[in-house]
Amino acid sequence: MMKRIKISNCLALVLLLAFSSCMKPRVELDDTQWGDNANITAAVLFKYEEVKNQLGYNEPVTGYQNVSIATPSNVVDKSQATVRIVAAKGTDLTKIGIRFSHFAKSIEPINGAPAAGIIADFSKGEFTYRLHSADGTDRDWKILISVAP
Repeated sequence: MMKRIKISNCLALVLLLAFSSCMKPRVELDDTQWGDNANITAAVLFKYEEVKNQLGYNEPVTGYQNVSIATPSNVVDKSQATVRIVAAKGTDLTKIGIRFSHFAKSIEPINGAPAAGIIADFSKGEFTYRLHSADGTDRDWKILISVAP
């Protein structure tokens, strides 16, 4: 009987220790250690193209594919916080989207700029996006889009 009590006490102690670790407060990540990263490193214009594939079915399967728009010029100027994109001749700026590469914590369209990642009208030519860095730095970036003549 005594041996049974010792085993059950040990088991209870192990379970208590195991479950009490879940009750301890977690250590939060200190975002400020990453510094000021409110910078864009690249921007790419894209469009959706309809594609049809047979895929071994009786009927073709229709869908859309995200296709990058080749641009003869894409200049990122970190000192001026600008990105200049000259799209290929004939590009319809009313039906494109934009993707950014950046190290910021988040990126936010401001002053009516279209959200990144969706098809929108970029024919206005100039847009502003606010980048929020992990250390609390906010920086507004101007995106200048035009079409090659």
